[in-house]
Amino acid sequence: MPDSIKIEISKDKLTATIRVFGTEPPSREEILQALRERGVVYGILESVVDYCSTVVTDEATVIASGDPPVPGKNGWVDILWEKKEEAEPLQDDAKTIDYRETSKLVSVNEGALLAQRYPPVKGEPGRGVTGEVILPPEPKEARIVAGRGVRLDPGEDRAYSTSQGRPVARSSGTTVMIIVEPSYTVVGDVCLKTGNIRFKGNVTVTGNITETMTVEASGSVQVNGIVTGASVFCGESLVVLKNVITSNITAGMGAVECGKIRYLIQDLYSELRSLIELMEQIRGKLSNIEKYSFAQVVNGLIDNRFKNIRVYAKQLVNTKTFNLPFEVADAVESAKFITGIQFTPEEFRELMLHLDRAVKVMEAQEPQKARVVVQAAFGSTIKCSGEVIVAGKGCVNTTIYAGGDVRITGPFKGGEIISEGNVEIDELGSNLGAPPLVRVKPKNYVKVKRTLPGSVIQVGSIRMGVNRELSAAKYRQTKDGEAIEIV
Repeated sequence: MPDSIKIEISKDKLTATIRVFGTEPPSREEILQALRERGVVYGILESVVDYCSTVVTDEATVIASGDPPVPGKNGWVDILWEKKEEAEPLQDDAKTIDYRETSKLVSVNEGALLAQRYPPVKGEPGRGVTGEVILPPEPKEARIVAGRGVRLDPGEDRAYSTSQGRPVARSSGTTVMIIVEPSYTVVGDVCLKTGNIRFKGNVTVTGNITETMTVEASGSVQVNGIVTGASVFCGESLVVLKNVITSNITAGMGAVECGKIRYLIQDLYSELRSLIELMEQIRGKLSNIEKYSFAQVVNGLIDNRFKNIRVYAKQLVNTKTFNLPFEVADAVESAKFITGIQFTPEEFRELMLHLDRAVKVMEAQEPQKARVVVQAAFGSTIKCSGEVIVAGKGCVNTTIYAGGDVRITGPFKGGEIISEGNVEIDELGSNLGAPPLVRVKPKNYVKVKRTLPGSVIQVGSIRMGVNRELSAAKYRQTKDGEAIEIV
């Protein structure tokens, strides 16, 4: 290689540069020979060779360019839980904005698919100016680490929740740890700033639940402040450390809702089974039934023989499913297609499978005895699958439905109590307003330290109005079941 020609190759071997010294430019052959001696055999730029054979320049000029490798893509993990819209709050048909529905809290049911891992994508090799193959960096594998409340499938490609709660992903490089938090804490008040809270798990509110707001939780709820003009629905127990004012409370929601829809699902399942049996009979008798589509045959039978199917299905679709077992919620979701007229045999089979599973789950489910504990209640409705305890200042104009005992410290003025257990009250009735009603089953009792005139006690089907003030009275049915005795 002549001293007047200097060839340099970059460290990555993707470019070669030339410098020409002296007074006379080298010949084309001398330039090519210099490149060969330096091992440059690929990507030679002919136009630069021609240029350097006619002009003397000591500036470095790229004379050969290789093909860089195409980098691959590291493996990655898709986070699959549903994300609520961030741009706009919900709007109704009148285009008014409901600022109560602005919470971005996400929670999942047990068995939900949370994340899926994808393999890395290999890159494509390049070629240096020396002709050698340049390999791209090896892409990294992704990894899912299962934290609390999460399990992986055998191939560790998918993560599923093992409990209800709030899914959280923490990433470090290509490794993602996923956990499901079983509880959620609202620091401060539930108000327009937080939006309504709907959570599959336990909820703690360190402040108050303010007017028009809603809290729904599949687990328990604790409110450290007051609940005023609001609604609270929970699958398990509710504790309000202060008062409940003009609010609606439901605890043990899953048991309550299952009780309402059990018969709907059973009736729909029974009707659909009868429809299938009739279809099989028709199929054996009519030779031309094949010319009709599956949906046409089913719709014809529903319209003529099984009209209740769509009635049951529509009622199911309008049912609150927030705290139902996921098998029951799946059945309710599948029932949507039968309310229309276009569906496939596969959808029909899926519905039957979900209904069958839901029926078995509800038959095996033991009712949960939730518990409600509040300091006082005013102008409110409290529904609970278990016991209700008013621990402080009593109740005014309040309705209580309890699947267990009711215990009230303080007075109960106005309203009614319907209890599946026993009822104990410090003081029942008042000298003003509508008389209160307390109703229990035949084998249960009502115990009151002080009963004011006008109060109504019902044990079983027997009702008694109290016409004078009584102290330390226990009301129960007589042994023959013909009257109420006071002991």
